[in-house]
Amino acid sequence: MTVSGAAQSPEEQRTLTPALLGVMWIALFGFGTFFLNYATLVTAGQHMGLTSVTAGAVLTIMMIAVVVVQPLAPLLNSRLGPRLVFCTALGLQAIGNLFNVMTGYPLATLLIGSIVGGLGFGILVVIGTAVVPSTVEPRRLGRALGFFGATTATATAIGAPVGLWLLNTLPTIGFRLLSFGLVLLALPAILALPRRQRASTSSSTQGNGSPQPKTRTRVVGLSMVLFPVAIALTVFGVVLAFGPGIPEVSAVAYIVSMQVFAIVGRFLASASLDRYSAVTVMIIGIITVLTGLILTAVLSAGWGLMLTMMVLGFGIGTVQASSLLLCFEQAGSANRGSVAWNMTFDIGLGFAGVVGGLGFTHWGPTTTFMVCAALLALTGVMFALYIRTRKS
Repeated sequence: MTVSGAAQSPEEQRTLTPALLGVMWIALFGFGTFFLNYATLVTAGQHMGLTSVTAGAVLTIMMIAVVVVQPLAPLLNSRLGPRLVFCTALGLQAIGNLFNVMTGYPLATLLIGSIVGGLGFGILVVIGTAVVPSTVEPRRLGRALGFFGATTATATAIGAPVGLWLLNTLPTIGFRLLSFGLVLLALPAILALPRRQRASTSSSTQGNGSPQPKTRTRVVGLSMVLFPVAIALTVFGVVLAFGPGIPEVSAVAYIVSMQVFAIVGRFLASASLDRYSAVTVMIIGIITVLTGLILTAVLSAGWGLMLTMMVLGFGIGTVQASSLLLCFEQAGSANRGSVAWNMTFDIGLGFAGVVGGLGFTHWGPTTTFMVCAALLALTGVMFALYIRTRKS
């Protein structure tokens, strides 16, 4: 935990502090297990006899649970401290996986287990992101967010394809018990975290030290930042849960390609934020995602689509990194910025269940991705115009 003052120990002046490493370890298993289930939920539902629309609806309900609990996470953090809140989040995730072992009533089991696990994950993502600024000194925040973001993206990249493989390899009970055990592996790292999160001072002023804008301006600014993020994350969720519009057998390789380059994009973009404007990085990310979306809509399986998945992943990672820092700045605190960003992240993933289920069933992948591209272009232009208006 970084302490304000003139003299700081060498440990406090490095980026990979014990506290940051602890948060990264928790994120690796907490995020990894969640996305192991996220990526397999639709397929598992279909194996139980549900339609893709019904399974997609369960996915959306799970993400609603993730989003609904997130505004409560900062209150829990201030009352209980990071250690107890992380214990609560991981405990709920573990219970959700354990509950799914009961297979007597497939739909009810899948739904209730997903809601309980979603509540745990909703708390985890907010607290994990909000605690990062407390683990390093302010001038290393960009790099710290890069390490944290790369860890969460890596967990997602591992969890999604491995989940699809395990679902077709293990019996249902074995799959759920493995998920339960993976969550428990995160618990020891809680001891490396501070008992209390220090107040964020790096976000109390903006830019050259001028006061933060009024509440109305903050809300408008956050909205302009988060609209394109929501669309980008919806696309991310559609590809994770439904694939890029090609047969399921070969979809895993394309998903892995997107995930790997999302890690690369998020890490490189976060590291660049200590030197370059977050707005510039955000605009580059939006253009990259837009390019990948259009190509995904028109290309069939092959090396061209594989390269497109890499471009799409890199763009999504870049948008994630830059928008998170912009949310910290617009909201005026790490807690508020984390809640706003993570709620948008999870709303996008949740909306993906509806978009993928209905879009792929009634429109087809090509039209679905083109509609998403049009919405991203619109929200990207709104973001650019808002930034230009503020500067003028």
